[in-house]
Amino acid sequence: MSNKKIALISGAATGIGRAAVVRLAEDGVYDMILADWNKAELEQTAQMCKEKGAAADSVVTDMGKEAEVEALVKFAADKYGRVDFFFNNQGAIHMPKDFENITAEDMDLVIHSNFKACFFGMKHVARVMIRQKSGHILNTGSSSGLRPETGFSVYSATKHAVIGLTKVAAIEFARYNIRVNCLCPGGYITPLTVAVGQYMQEHSYAQPKSSVALLGPAKMGDVSEIVGMISALADDANTSYMTGAIVSLDGGNTL
Repeated sequence: MSNKKIALISGAATGIGRAAVVRLAEDGVYDMILADWNKAELEQTAQMCKEKGAAADSVVTDMGKEAEVEALVKFAADKYGRVDFFFNNQGAIHMPKDFENITAEDMDLVIHSNFKACFFGMKHVARVMIRQKSGHILNTGSSSGLRPETGFSVYSATKHAVIGLTKVAAIEFARYNIRVNCLCPGGYITPLTVAVGQYMQEHSYAQPKSSVALLGPAKMGDVSEIVGMISALADDANTSYMTGAIVSLDGGNTL
């Protein structure tokens, strides 16, 4: 049995999640349990992790379904006995539309993947961390949770909710030596943001109030630029006195 710490990472199949998994594997501190609902991409991420010398279990999971989250966390607890770091990273976005054109399907998608999934992950991982009396939960928020994001009204609301969950949980879980923080990226190039950009071009959609970063080529960030922060936050030596923090990495687009 490895003496490495155990990390659970959801939304691990692509984008920021995959990049974070590879970086943590390179760091050599954690063995990992990877969760996502995209089986093929998830298995590719697990293989990339193993090639870096870290053990990786892939568990196909819809984080918005509580029974599946409960089974995921039970798998982690049964196999490893603990979860030291949880990168609560799954998420979805609806395509940009004016407020009055948002559909019930748009709402269901982002509430399921951003709000319910975040809550269920925190709830069940926290139960393991409470028993072990330690742990760190890092939620993925968004710059859209720090300021209104026109054209993405319900998405923006769910990311405001993630920040709210982070702060409440940080207060409640501090008595168990569990830290809860939130990373708020904005404008990074991922499969999701590429799809949004294509949609906006194809539908000639312009946000009522545009959101533009101050830094970066084409005012977008690369996920390689965010994984260093995730690596730092995953290191207990850097975050032992940090909880309830909302960390913004957005090229200045919330200014």
